[in-house]
Amino acid sequence: MNVCLFCKTEGVLQTKEHIVPESLGNDTDVLKNTICDKCQNYLGREVEKPALEKTNIAFWRSYLGIQTKKRHLPSVNLDPPARGAIPAFHPVTDIGVGFTAHDDGSTSMDIDNPKFTNKLLSSEKPNYRMVLSPWHLSILGRFLGKVGLEYVCLADPDRAFGVQFDPMRAFVRYGSTKHLWPIYWGQQRSLDELKDPIVWDGPEGYQEILCYRYALGEIVKTADMVFAFSIGIDLMAICLTSSLPIPAVEECITGVTLSCIHYADGTW
Repeated sequence: MNVCLFCKTEGVLQTKEHIVPESLGNDTDVLKNTICDKCQNYLGREVEKPALEKTNIAFWRSYLGIQTKKRHLPSVNLDPPARGAIPAFHPVTDIGVGFTAHDDGSTSMDIDNPKFTNKLLSSEKPNYRMVLSPWHLSILGRFLGKVGLEYVCLADPDRAFGVQFDPMRAFVRYGSTKHLWPIYWGQQRSLDELKDPIVWDGPEGYQEILCYRYALGEIVKTADMVFAFSIGIDLMAICLTSSLPIPAVEECITGVTLSCIHYADGTW
């Protein structure tokens, strides 16, 4: 008999949980017998899947050509769900746009929006805009919280079950239609640093790709635990122990300026 990390119910746990999804390149960091089947299935469907398919993480998967766990190259449509309890569309976001990775290392833009096509053709510096809506922050916050809490458990199981993580535990497992967890965002490196050119050895080619990086640490002044996750040139951080904005988190990554992205309660 064990206790599930997220719902804290007792049972016979026989799962193998990839902390970072396999679709982001992780095949080493796993938790065994720590997550119940119900939580694992729910989080895979309701948290990981939309994070990997409908957020900035989805774009970077396609841009970098990170294969799925079935060894397929990703193709994503970034339009969020049309309906739901949390607002998913921001009026500035470009809709009807997707991205597909190809075998030659390139990524194509798939457009099903005449207005966006006209914008690309008429602009001197065309660009795709994704503005994070409350729905995006909910999905990203729950995804980062899940991964961060599981890394805490991998390092120190007893600490991971502590009451200081209970609010995050509940947010990850059940979500909220009233309160969002702040996310701290910044950028680092350049696009040229993300993947090496394809090297051909006869008919077969190979390429080195930096899929993701992460860090887990504690802010000395406040004793808050922070989890940081980097993919592409985006770096996102979340405080695992406080659901209110903490200025100290914005300065916790050396050499990177972080900005707090948050919708206060009652504003969405």
